[in-house]
Amino acid sequence: MYKEDHVLIEEILNGTLTSYDTLMERYQNLIFKIAYSFGKNKENAMDISQNIFLKAYQKLSTLKGQNSFKAWLSRIAYHEGINWTRNHKSVVEFESIESTNEPESGLPSREDELLANEYRHELMQSLFTLNTKYRLAVVLRYYQNMSIKEIAAILKCSEGVVKNMLFRSLQRLKLILQQTHSEVYDG
Repeated sequence: MYKEDHVLIEEILNGTLTSYDTLMERYQNLIFKIAYSFGKNKENAMDISQNIFLKAYQKLSTLKGQNSFKAWLSRIAYHEGINWTRNHKSVVEFESIESTNEPESGLPSREDELLANEYRHELMQSLFTLNTKYRLAVVLRYYQNMSIKEIAAILKCSEGVVKNMLFRSLQRLKLILQQTHSEVYDG
């Protein structure tokens, strides 16, 4: 039986800890992708995700009834990601986010698969050149399919600012990828 977030939260606050497991399962993919945008590899993203869920549990009683749990949790994830980045300034080994998922089947050939993986790797490396808020906006919009309104609530800015951030991010990513490919073919 599906329970709304607010019902689960009330159960948690009344001592039913198994309801928190349900919330964690519901939002684990979202939180992992946000954490990955900071940690740059699966191991770091898992550590950041654990911190996010722990902090959310500890602060659950501060959630106002009218607020969306998803937006609230995403804001915690954003701030935890920034804190993690500050505390881990050393170079982090990059790992493609697609390598953390199940491999796709049915690709026409091994060569096509290699080219697709190379392109995804280049795209992810380019994504990490964006500043933190822009990168998070892209991850939430194009990896989590969130609406502009939801992203604006998470980043605490207007929908127009989010649209501008996404536009500028996509322009920058396009330019970086074009430069990368022109260097490969010209050099």
